[in-house]
Amino acid sequence: MSLPKYSIIPKPQKYDVLDGTYIVTSETEVLCVPEFMKAGKYISNFLKTKKDAHEGSIKIVKDTKIPAEGYRLKVSTDGVVISASDENGAFYGTVTLKIMLMQSKKASGVAVLNCAYIYDYPKYSYRGGMMDEARHFFGVDAVKKTLDNMALLKLNKFHWHLCDDHGYRIESEVFPLLNEIASKRKYEFLGGAEILSKIPGLQKGGNEYFHYYKKDEIREIVEYAKNLCIDIIPEIDLPGHTVAMLAAYPQLSCLKENYEVFCENGITKDVLCVGQDETYDFVEKLLTEVAELFPYKYFHMGGDEASKGHKIWEKECPVCQAKMKELGITKGKELQVYFNNRVNDMLKKIGKTSIEWNDGLGDNTDSDVVGHYWILRTPSWIKEENDKRKFIVSTCPSLYFDYSHAVVPLKKVYNFDVVKSGFVNDKNVLGIEFESWSEWIDTYDAWEFSVYPRVFAFAEISWTEDKFKNYKDFYKRLNFFKMYMKSKNINYSRIEKKLWLKVKNKTVFHLGNRGAEYKYNEKIKESENKE
Repeated sequence: MSLPKYSIIPKPQKYDVLDGTYIVTSETEVLCVPEFMKAGKYISNFLKTKKDAHEGSIKIVKDTKIPAEGYRLKVSTDGVVISASDENGAFYGTVTLKIMLMQSKKASGVAVLNCAYIYDYPKYSYRGGMMDEARHFFGVDAVKKTLDNMALLKLNKFHWHLCDDHGYRIESEVFPLLNEIASKRKYEFLGGAEILSKIPGLQKGGNEYFHYYKKDEIREIVEYAKNLCIDIIPEIDLPGHTVAMLAAYPQLSCLKENYEVFCENGITKDVLCVGQDETYDFVEKLLTEVAELFPYKYFHMGGDEASKGHKIWEKECPVCQAKMKELGITKGKELQVYFNNRVNDMLKKIGKTSIEWNDGLGDNTDSDVVGHYWILRTPSWIKEENDKRKFIVSTCPSLYFDYSHAVVPLKKVYNFDVVKSGFVNDKNVLGIEFESWSEWIDTYDAWEFSVYPRVFAFAEISWTEDKFKNYKDFYKRLNFFKMYMKSKNINYSRIEKKLWLKVKNKTVFHLGNRGAEYKYNEKIKESENKE
């Protein structure tokens, strides 16, 4: 009789149960071709296989016929063979094997692995998640833990939001004031957003907040991610969301005022002066310095929520007005397109492909800029833009995990569909990404609470073909991963379905560990520990 299937998320495209079992021990050899050493080390480290092992084998081999990032995994009574055409595919094959081994019967250091045949490949080539450490800083260990769990879910892009109005979080040797001034603000907790400001504990306050990553720490994280087949995409948001930069270098502003690193939430009118040459010199040097730390294809240049600054360019800044006259344009939005195209040229010179939030895109934005779709636009706009450029899709609020689980429940994430979200089709869509902004999420425990378990649903919709998806089946498989999260001390949300009715002071957003939903979840965890 065939043995049962293992619970695997994301769900493989093809999974056949075979008769028989294969025994894996610490003596089982892991044999792989040299170009797949990451995969070999990943599964060897998990098994703690001895170097001089001589009992059975797990083979990782190359097969050029398998799609990019795909793999074939066969467990037979003779052993385990993982086949792939590239490094990522081989790695994901070992990830699936690890998940199977985690669920296998074990005794005295021996794991009994059920025989199976799996053929798998990703729906999208871009499967990403964003962490915002500009608003609140979580640190090296938190990022590594996040990367470990992303790898387990076959996510391959880590979008790292490292600068905003509230802080600049990268060591800069070229512009040291970005650390001395822009990395520091008066208060740890942010205020603003009137809808939330009346809730006790959500006003700005706390001690001075001073954090940034040293370059060696970033290199350490980048290398760690590389071994998990994850690309890190930094975001330097321009020309808006730059108050922290302006606090350090006010000469880059239009109004030349004295700025303080922002301690409120919301969208400001303060943007870079994009009419002066000094701004472009600064931006090019800064991007070159940052890009050296991230040896990957993509670089996010932001571009969102700058519209309030357009009025300053149009009405108050003679330098920007002169630039607009020189260019033969009349609108601030057109000047932003000019600025972002120049930033795109800077990034191309250093071998990077630019990503820009969709509200920054204009009719004349360079077609090689990748659009990052987050805010709804008309079908006609989507069709026109989607015909001329590639896109990443992060439709708000469906893929915004800083929204509460009541607003964006697990099932809503699982049912997300690119076309139904507004796109005419998924032509030129590279993939999808979840966002988790940290205006109110002020600790890593709170960040985990906002992301888990929704990230499991996200992983499945980014990887698994629609025809193989089934929410009831997914929810059943999630049970194993809830046990996994408990074992790894991942602070996932237990609040589901009718439990949300018991949360008082419900809001649209997660409110960190000061929020009612977080506190209620802690009570559920306490009751679990008593059982």
